[in-house]
Amino acid sequence: MLTAAGAAGIAAVASLIGVTLGALLEPLKLNAARRAKLRQDRADRCAGLIEAATRARKHIIDINVVHRRRTLGEERETDAQREVEFEDGYYTARTEIRAFYGLLVMSGPDELVEQANLLRKKEMELHRTRWELDAGEKFDREFLPAPVRQASAAFDRAIEEFALVARKHTS
Repeated sequence: MLTAAGAAGIAAVASLIGVTLGALLEPLKLNAARRAKLRQDRADRCAGLIEAATRARKHIIDINVVHRRRTLGEERETDAQREVEFEDGYYTARTEIRAFYGLLVMSGPDELVEQANLLRKKEMELHRTRWELDAGEKFDREFLPAPVRQASAAFDRAIEEFALVARKHTS
């Protein structure tokens, strides 16, 4: 009898300890889950910003190529339609960049927001070069005009630097 009562008492105490520990650990588990969700959301936003920036870069370069062909007398039949497609793609990518930037501003951290802002500035510098022409007024598909090449390289570096900061804040 004493053995059965002792076993029941031990089971009751163990159950009480388990429930108490569970109640104490539940907020910790919820906080860990919340932090994991925040990191995942931040990672998704950073990835979206990088993808949109990369698409914007491609479309600006394509717009520049079509513009140089047209201006320098080497326009192709398909260039007008392609230019419209490139501009649509470019402005869609820019809209996505602004949206992801706004979400990052909302959620932080400040270091990531500053790097995203720098990326946006470099994108605007590349945007301003989209009407640049080749030196010597001769179309050269193999090489971009120097201002476009320089702005493109700076934009690429800004994307890489943003990715490095994003990795620090998402992994």
